Amino acid sequence: MQRSLIWLFRLLPLWLLYGVMALVIPFYIIFDHNGRNASWRFFRQRMDYGALKSAVHVYLNMFSLGMVVLDRFAAYAGKKFKAKVDGEDYFQIWSQDQDGFMIHSCHMGNWEMSGYIRKSSKHMNVLVYAGETATVMAGRTKMFESGNVSMVTAKEDLSHLYILNSALSNGEIVSMPSDRAYGSNKVIRCPFLGAEASFPAGPFRLAAAREARTMAAFCMKTGYSTYTVLFRPIHGNSAGEIARAFAGEMETVVRKWPDQWFNFYDFWS
Repeated sequence: MQRSLIWLFRLLPLWLLYGVMALVIPFYIIFDHNGRNASWRFFRQRMDYGALKSAVHVYLNMFSLGMVVLDRFAAYAGKKFKAKVDGEDYFQIWSQDQDGFMIHSCHMGNWEMSGYIRKSSKHMNVLVYAGETATVMAGRTKMFESGNVSMVTAKEDLSHLYILNSALSNGEIVSMPSDRAYGSNKVIRCPFLGAEASFPAGPFRLAAAREARTMAAFCMKTGYSTYTVLFRPIHGNSAGEIARAFAGEMETVVRKWPDQWFNFYDFWS
Protein backbone atom coordinates (compact mmCIF):
# COMPACT_ATOMS: atom_id res chain seq x y z
CA MET A 1 0.00 0.00 0.00
CA GLN A 2 2.82 2.39 0.87
CA ARG A 3 4.64 1.69 -2.39
CA SER A 4 1.36 2.35 -4.24
CA LEU A 5 1.01 5.65 -2.40
CA ILE A 6 4.48 6.73 -3.51
CA TRP A 7 3.57 5.77 -7.08
CA LEU A 8 0.36 7.84 -6.86
CA PHE A 9 2.31 10.89 -5.74
CA ARG A 10 4.38 10.66 -8.89
CA LEU A 11 1.18 11.02 -10.92
CA LEU A 12 -1.22 13.11 -8.84
CA PRO A 13 -0.98 16.54 -7.18
CA LEU A 14 -0.66 16.71 -3.42
CA TRP A 15 -3.92 18.65 -2.99
CA LEU A 16 -5.95 15.85 -4.57
CA LEU A 17 -4.82 13.28 -2.03
CA TYR A 18 -5.38 15.81 0.76
CA GLY A 19 -8.97 16.07 -0.51
CA VAL A 20 -9.50 12.31 -0.46
CA MET A 21 -8.09 12.18 3.05
CA ALA A 22 -10.47 14.93 4.18
CA LEU A 23 -13.38 12.62 3.37
CA VAL A 24 -11.82 9.69 5.22
CA ILE A 25 -10.97 11.52 8.46
CA PRO A 26 -14.56 11.53 9.88
CA PHE A 27 -14.67 7.73 9.73
CA TYR A 28 -11.26 7.52 11.36
CA ILE A 29 -12.49 9.76 14.19
CA ILE A 30 -15.56 7.57 14.73
CA PHE A 31 -13.60 4.35 15.09
CA ASP A 32 -10.43 5.61 16.80
CA HIS A 33 -11.95 6.04 20.25
CA ASN A 34 -8.70 6.47 22.21
CA GLY A 35 -7.16 9.01 19.84
CA ARG A 36 -10.38 10.96 19.49
CA ASN A 37 -10.98 11.12 23.23
CA ALA A 38 -7.41 12.17 24.03
CA SER A 39 -7.56 14.93 21.43
CA TRP A 40 -10.95 16.07 22.73
CA ARG A 41 -9.69 16.26 26.32
CA PHE A 42 -6.66 18.25 25.21
CA PHE A 43 -8.73 20.94 23.48
CA ARG A 44 -11.41 21.03 26.19
CA GLN A 45 -9.26 20.84 29.33
CA ARG A 46 -5.86 22.21 28.32
CA MET A 47 -6.72 24.71 25.59
CA ASP A 48 -10.02 25.60 27.31
CA TYR A 49 -12.03 25.51 24.08
CA GLY A 50 -15.81 25.19 24.04
CA ALA A 51 -17.48 21.95 23.00
CA LEU A 52 -18.13 22.92 19.36
CA LYS A 53 -14.70 24.48 18.88
CA SER A 54 -13.07 21.40 20.43
CA ALA A 55 -14.95 19.12 18.03
CA VAL A 56 -13.75 21.17 15.05
CA HIS A 57 -10.18 21.04 16.30
CA VAL A 58 -10.30 17.28 16.84
CA TYR A 59 -10.97 17.03 13.11
CA LEU A 60 -8.22 19.55 12.28
CA ASN A 61 -5.81 17.67 14.54
CA MET A 62 -6.43 14.41 12.68
CA PHE A 63 -6.33 16.16 9.31
CA SER A 64 -3.01 17.84 10.16
CA LEU A 65 -1.56 14.46 11.09
CA GLY A 66 -2.75 13.04 7.78
CA MET A 67 -1.12 15.89 5.85
CA VAL A 68 2.31 15.47 7.40
CA VAL A 69 2.16 11.69 6.88
CA LEU A 70 1.22 12.19 3.22
CA ASP A 71 3.98 14.78 2.86
CA ARG A 72 6.51 12.16 3.95
CA PHE A 73 5.47 9.83 1.13
CA ALA A 74 5.25 12.73 -1.31
CA ALA A 75 8.89 13.51 -0.50
CA TYR A 76 9.81 9.88 -1.19
CA ALA A 77 8.14 10.30 -4.59
CA GLY A 78 10.21 13.36 -5.40
CA LYS A 79 7.81 16.17 -4.46
CA LYS A 80 9.68 19.28 -3.33
CA PHE A 81 9.06 21.13 -0.08
CA LYS A 82 10.49 24.42 1.15
CA ALA A 83 11.77 25.36 4.59
CA LYS A 84 11.68 28.66 6.40
CA VAL A 85 13.93 28.79 9.44
CA ASP A 86 13.46 30.71 12.69
CA GLY A 87 16.64 30.59 14.75
CA GLU A 88 18.99 29.67 11.91
CA ASP A 89 21.81 31.75 13.44
CA TYR A 90 21.97 29.51 16.51
CA PHE A 91 22.12 26.36 14.41
CA GLN A 92 24.77 27.67 12.04
CA ILE A 93 27.03 29.10 14.77
CA TRP A 94 26.88 25.87 16.77
CA SER A 95 27.48 23.82 13.62
CA GLN A 96 30.69 25.71 12.91
CA ASP A 97 32.18 24.82 16.30
CA GLN A 98 34.14 21.63 16.80
CA ASP A 99 31.98 20.57 19.76
CA GLY A 100 28.89 18.45 19.28
CA PHE A 101 25.47 19.48 20.51
CA MET A 102 22.04 18.00 21.17
CA ILE A 103 18.66 18.67 19.62
CA HIS A 104 15.51 17.78 21.54
CA SER A 105 12.49 17.25 19.28
CA CYS A 106 8.92 16.16 19.92
CA HIS A 107 5.74 14.98 18.20
CA MET A 108 4.89 18.46 16.96
CA GLY A 109 4.55 19.03 13.22
CA ASN A 110 7.07 16.86 11.40
CA TRP A 111 10.65 17.16 12.64
CA GLU A 112 11.66 14.32 10.30
CA MET A 113 10.76 16.50 7.31
CA SER A 114 13.44 19.01 8.28
CA GLY A 115 16.04 16.34 7.56
CA TYR A 116 14.52 15.85 4.12
CA ILE A 117 14.56 19.48 3.02
CA ARG A 118 17.58 20.97 4.83
CA LYS A 119 21.25 19.97 4.64
CA SER A 120 23.29 20.13 7.82
CA SER A 121 26.94 21.13 7.53
CA LYS A 122 27.67 19.12 10.69
CA HIS A 123 26.72 15.45 10.61
CA MET A 124 23.49 14.74 12.47
CA ASN A 125 22.55 11.47 14.18
CA VAL A 126 18.79 11.04 14.66
CA LEU A 127 17.37 8.50 17.10
CA VAL A 128 14.49 6.59 15.51
CA TYR A 129 12.35 3.76 16.82
CA ALA A 130 12.14 0.34 15.21
CA GLY A 131 8.89 -0.98 13.80
CA GLU A 132 8.55 1.09 10.63
CA THR A 133 8.04 -0.76 7.36
CA ALA A 134 10.87 -1.47 4.95
CA THR A 135 9.36 1.08 2.54
CA VAL A 136 9.51 3.87 5.12
CA MET A 137 13.01 2.96 6.27
CA ALA A 138 14.26 2.91 2.68
CA GLY A 139 12.64 6.29 2.00
CA ARG A 140 14.07 7.76 5.17
CA THR A 141 17.55 6.53 4.40
CA LYS A 142 17.48 8.02 0.90
CA MET A 143 16.16 11.39 2.04
CA PHE A 144 18.43 11.66 5.09
CA GLU A 145 21.57 10.88 3.12
CA SER A 146 21.08 14.03 1.05
CA GLY A 147 20.82 16.10 4.24
CA ASN A 148 23.95 14.69 5.96
CA VAL A 149 21.79 12.83 8.46
CA SER A 150 22.04 9.23 9.63
CA MET A 151 19.59 7.17 11.67
CA VAL A 152 20.37 5.44 14.95
CA THR A 153 17.77 2.81 15.81
CA ALA A 154 16.73 2.53 19.45
CA LYS A 155 17.62 -0.88 20.91
CA GLU A 156 16.25 -2.68 23.95
CA ASP A 157 19.80 -3.25 25.22
CA LEU A 158 20.36 0.54 25.08
CA SER A 159 23.37 0.12 22.78
CA HIS A 160 22.13 3.14 20.84
CA LEU A 161 23.24 5.32 23.77
CA TYR A 162 26.87 4.35 23.15
CA ILE A 163 26.53 5.37 19.50
CA LEU A 164 24.99 8.72 20.42
CA ASN A 165 27.56 9.35 23.13
CA SER A 166 30.34 8.62 20.64
CA ALA A 167 28.76 11.00 18.12
CA LEU A 168 28.85 13.83 20.65
CA SER A 169 32.49 13.00 21.42
CA ASN A 170 33.23 13.28 17.69
CA GLY A 171 31.71 16.76 17.53
CA GLU A 172 28.51 15.71 15.77
CA ILE A 173 24.85 16.54 16.36
CA VAL A 174 22.58 14.18 18.25
CA SER A 175 18.81 14.55 17.80
CA MET A 176 16.42 12.73 20.13
CA PRO A 177 12.62 12.80 20.56
CA SER A 178 12.18 14.06 24.11
CA ASP A 179 8.47 14.17 24.87
CA ARG A 180 7.37 10.55 25.38
CA ALA A 181 8.52 8.05 28.00
CA TYR A 182 7.11 4.99 26.15
CA GLY A 183 6.14 3.23 29.37
CA SER A 184 9.49 3.75 31.10
CA ASN A 185 9.51 4.76 34.75
CA LYS A 186 12.64 6.86 34.18
CA VAL A 187 10.89 10.19 33.80
CA ILE A 188 11.19 13.80 34.84
CA ARG A 189 8.00 15.54 35.90
CA CYS A 190 7.63 19.02 34.40
CA PRO A 191 4.88 21.64 34.47
CA PHE A 192 3.17 21.59 31.08
CA LEU A 193 -0.07 23.28 30.05
CA GLY A 194 -1.26 23.72 33.61
CA ALA A 195 -0.36 20.35 35.14
CA GLU A 196 2.60 18.05 35.79
CA ALA A 197 3.51 15.75 32.91
CA SER A 198 6.12 13.04 32.48
CA PHE A 199 9.03 13.58 30.09
CA PRO A 200 11.63 10.86 29.36
CA ALA A 201 14.72 11.29 31.52
CA GLY A 202 17.20 9.73 29.06
CA PRO A 203 17.69 12.59 26.56
CA PHE A 204 18.11 15.17 29.31
CA ARG A 205 20.44 13.01 31.40
CA LEU A 206 22.66 12.51 28.35
CA ALA A 207 22.80 16.26 27.74
CA ALA A 208 23.60 16.98 31.40
CA ALA A 209 26.20 14.21 31.70
CA ARG A 210 28.00 15.41 28.57
CA GLU A 211 27.51 19.09 29.47
CA ALA A 212 26.42 19.44 25.85
CA ARG A 213 24.88 22.56 24.41
CA THR A 214 21.23 21.88 23.81
CA MET A 215 18.44 23.27 21.69
CA ALA A 216 14.77 22.49 21.19
CA ALA A 217 13.70 22.09 17.56
CA PHE A 218 10.33 21.95 15.84
CA CYS A 219 9.27 21.67 12.19
CA MET A 220 5.76 22.97 11.64
CA LYS A 221 3.69 22.78 8.47
CA THR A 222 2.90 26.39 7.63
CA GLY A 223 1.87 26.19 3.98
CA TYR A 224 0.83 23.87 1.19
CA SER A 225 4.45 22.84 0.53
CA THR A 226 6.21 24.88 3.21
CA TYR A 227 7.52 24.02 6.67
CA THR A 228 8.88 26.39 9.29
CA VAL A 229 11.79 25.06 11.33
CA LEU A 230 12.30 26.58 14.77
CA PHE A 231 15.54 26.34 16.78
CA ARG A 232 15.45 27.43 20.42
CA PRO A 233 18.55 27.18 22.67
CA ILE A 234 17.71 25.79 26.11
CA HIS A 235 19.86 26.02 29.20
CA GLY A 236 20.29 24.10 32.41
CA ASN A 237 22.96 22.48 34.56
CA SER A 238 20.98 19.38 35.51
CA ALA A 239 18.73 16.99 33.63
CA GLY A 240 15.72 18.42 35.47
CA GLU A 241 16.54 22.00 34.53
CA ILE A 242 17.06 21.09 30.87
CA ALA A 243 13.81 19.08 30.82
CA ARG A 244 11.81 21.94 32.31
CA ALA A 245 13.32 24.41 29.85
CA PHE A 246 12.42 22.10 26.97
CA ALA A 247 8.86 21.65 28.29
CA GLY A 248 8.50 25.44 28.40
CA GLU A 249 9.59 25.84 24.77
CA MET A 250 7.34 22.98 23.72
CA GLU A 251 4.36 24.53 25.50
CA THR A 252 4.89 27.80 23.62
CA VAL A 253 4.82 25.97 20.28
CA VAL A 254 1.82 23.82 21.25
CA ARG A 255 -0.18 26.92 22.16
CA LYS A 256 0.63 28.48 18.78
CA TRP A 257 -0.02 25.35 16.71
CA PRO A 258 -2.34 23.16 18.83
CA ASP A 259 -3.65 21.26 15.81
CA GLN A 260 -0.14 20.02 15.08
CA TRP A 261 0.53 18.38 18.42
CA PHE A 262 0.02 14.72 17.62
CA ASN A 263 -0.60 13.31 21.05
CA PHE A 264 -3.35 10.72 21.17
CA TYR A 265 -3.10 9.46 24.73
CA ASP A 266 -3.39 11.04 28.20
CA PHE A 267 -0.10 12.93 28.39
CA TRP A 268 -0.66 13.87 32.03
CA SER A 269 -1.45 10.40 33.40
